Amino acid sequence: MANTGKIIAYIRANRVLSLCSVRGSTPWAANCFYALDEQAMVLLFMSERSTRHGSELLDNDQVAGTISSQESNIAKLRGVQFAGRVRCLEGEEQQRGLATYFRKFPFARLKPAPLWAITLYHLKYTDNTFGFGTKMHWQRRGAPADDGAPCTLPGKWPSLR
Repeated sequence: MANTGKIIAYIRANRVLSLCSVRGSTPWAANCFYALDEQAMVLLFMSERSTRHGSELLDNDQVAGTISSQESNIAKLRGVQFAGRVRCLEGEEQQRGLATYFRKFPFARLKPAPLWAITLYHLKYTDNTFGFGTKMHWQRRGAPADDGAPCTLPGKWPSLR
């Protein structure tokens, strides 16, 4: 997709995401520092399993969220909405993911926590600098239609490089 570079550049330029988890019919939101693994199109974040969102993500791996800057000028407003699946990394994948995460956040070495990976399925990028309401979309090959149905891909999780 032609606009993937613009979307990746925006994600790379920011550092905090808001993710939404759910238990039953009760949603919850949490803000987390993140790093992007561009090759796998995965967002990496650290969080304890015992947090409310961590516990909910262990029970339900469907996740949605946003990345946005705090821009007061509406003509410069930009942001990403995303959906995908999340899992807590272990072993070799965790070590590779931590290398990516620590490059962006070296201070995180001071307070280690489990590393999670959000495998992105759908992205919607809004960028008013290209004209009010300009939207660009990205969808992972093989992902289900972006119709609100649960995201289930056949096969294995994409591995981190």
